[in-house]
Amino acid sequence: MQLGILTFKMLMVRHLNQLGHQLEDIVEQEKDAALGNGGLGRLASCFLDSMATLNLPAWGYGLRYRYGLFKQRITKEGQEEIAEDWLEKFSPWEVVRHDVVFPVRFFGHVEVNPDGSRKWVGGDTVQALAYDVPIPGYKTKNTISLRLWEARASSDDFNLFLFNDGQYESASQLHSGAQQICAVLYPGDATENGKLLRLKQQFFLCSASLQDIILRFKERKNENRSWKWSEFPSKVAVQLNDTHPTLAIPELMRLLMDNEGLGWDEAWDVTTRTVAYTNHTVLPEALEKWSQSVMWKLLPRHMEIIEEIDTRFITMIRTTRTDLESKLPSICILDNNPQKPVVRMANLCVVSSHKVNGVAQLHSDILKAELFADYVSIWPKKFQNKTNGITPRRWLRFCSPELSDIITKWLKTDQWVTKLDLLVGLRKFAENADFQAEWSSAKMANKQRLAQYILRETGVSIDPNSLFDIQVKRIHEYKRQLLNILGAIYRYKKLNYARR
Repeated sequence: MQLGILTFKMLMVRHLNQLGHQLEDIVEQEKDAALGNGGLGRLASCFLDSMATLNLPAWGYGLRYRYGLFKQRITKEGQEEIAEDWLEKFSPWEVVRHDVVFPVRFFGHVEVNPDGSRKWVGGDTVQALAYDVPIPGYKTKNTISLRLWEARASSDDFNLFLFNDGQYESASQLHSGAQQICAVLYPGDATENGKLLRLKQQFFLCSASLQDIILRFKERKNENRSWKWSEFPSKVAVQLNDTHPTLAIPELMRLLMDNEGLGWDEAWDVTTRTVAYTNHTVLPEALEKWSQSVMWKLLPRHMEIIEEIDTRFITMIRTTRTDLESKLPSICILDNNPQKPVVRMANLCVVSSHKVNGVAQLHSDILKAELFADYVSIWPKKFQNKTNGITPRRWLRFCSPELSDIITKWLKTDQWVTKLDLLVGLRKFAENADFQAEWSSAKMANKQRLAQYILRETGVSIDPNSLFDIQVKRIHEYKRQLLNILGAIYRYKKLNYARR
């Protein structure tokens, strides 16, 4: 199989050369999918690669952004931000699934049925249409999917009478609103409309994905007529990658209670055993807090559920942990400050998840000792650490073939690509002069290649023997690029001092 792929690639390169083209130039014609290439997006892509390679039956979910965040151009004036039109032509990898469509509701109100159950009705409804992007594993036959949702209004929502009357914008209002949901990543939220749009995006992703997960679970289980909802957490794990998908918690509760007929206690048991939360930062600006008035306006049923979760949590503290009653204003979910009542999404995640983790041991220790210390005293076994890494297939084997070849040579196996623990075998060569020389040579080759690229793209010549410090981030104040440059200067001075 591998030999066949290699032969095909060699033939393709030969034919391209005969036509006067280089393979690298052809590859550059394909635009990167603008789905979010920051820290969360990078981690999500690594998770998908790892799960596919481990042959896990997993799905990734996201939004099919039309323009993503933005395309960054660096000019003499600084950073220029323009739309990233990655779908200008088409994406050759995605497969539209017209058979996978779910309704997602916004606004509306809650009705109480004669039996006491509640139902969310009215408002606006958009359709979530699935696009599947295949994610192949490394040297496996397994391919999983990244399922991206596109928001669309139904044809019934187009008012032909208004359009023919010349009221074009009014006629297509719902269509325009649906298109806005998946237009850009992180739309500005300085205005109430901006806040509503961000909240729409978050809920749209959560609702469509959970409806898909529940449908798949029911289809699989229909073969066994004795299945129970209590089995759901043993078949489904929903990992909240930071606070952006927090609305999955009240949405799963709503779907289980309002659509599937479960009582509160059973729905809560299923939800808490299904959902786990990864915290990515302790910075206050990254711990989302949503205005209660905005939440009530857009998602009235979910605010009812969040209120009930908060009420039950407060009751639990007052009956079992009286020593924490004075801490309730900071650890409860709803901050009812009269000036600015908000929903604390991180608090909702911690209270409702069966596991909470940081992304490095130091980070997880800070969470337990400071940010979530009071919760730790309530649920000490809930908190753990998961150190974030990279997928070695993409970030080492593919990105640095020279270094990869050296590792394989000295370990006498390429199994490290899927079994990173084997890399500890390099320790015994740390003081080996030949190993050090080859390692330095590989680093220099990469630096020279980068220097050639910079010269070709910018006309700036840099010395490959200089100190390189690279941060693949858009220029932004909270990325601390200035601090990073100061750190590079410090290390440079420290190296020069050590040479004296």
